[in-house]
Amino acid sequence: MNNAIRTVRQENLPTVGLLGLGVGLSAYFSCQSGAFDQSTCWIALALLIAGILQIFSSLHYQHQGRSHAAATFLPFGIFWLSIIGYQIFPKLGVGQAPNSIAMFSYLSLWALFVAIIFLASFRQNVAVLWLYGSMMMSFMALAADQLRADHIFLIIGCIGGFMAAFFALYICLAQFSQDCLGYSILPLGESLDTPE
Repeated sequence: MNNAIRTVRQENLPTVGLLGLGVGLSAYFSCQSGAFDQSTCWIALALLIAGILQIFSSLHYQHQGRSHAAATFLPFGIFWLSIIGYQIFPKLGVGQAPNSIAMFSYLSLWALFVAIIFLASFRQNVAVLWLYGSMMMSFMALAADQLRADHIFLIIGCIGGFMAAFFALYICLAQFSQDCLGYSILPLGESLDTPE
């Protein structure tokens, strides 16, 4: 019985990581879009929970020997925690916000990291490709927005970020239904390199 419970938890763990990713993306891009300017404390809390969920998931993946999953989720968990320090704390009056060049460099490095994950994910399903592709686009746009004053790239970045959040939660729901029902009710698409 304990083995069965342990197996279910291990299978559901990717769902926990994806849930953390979806929550983090939703909170961060809600903050970027200015939709919840009066709820900065709640956004900080959501980012904190998302970061902890993803760090916990990555440590559990590493314990299972799934180093690829651990290497994917751990940096994103650290990203949400760092964003609290860089962008949320200054809005709460704690510390000083970094200048635009520093944020451009920071977000550009994260865009490069997501681009590497995106290129490495072509053996996975189409939904995962859309997730990483939209994340890559959003981080690139947010980095470009740091160098412009018209906020057109901010709008593009927020659209891409909300798309990424949708795909993260969609994949999470698809995997959860697969684990609970034993069959898929939400299509994720086939891998692009599936042999004919």
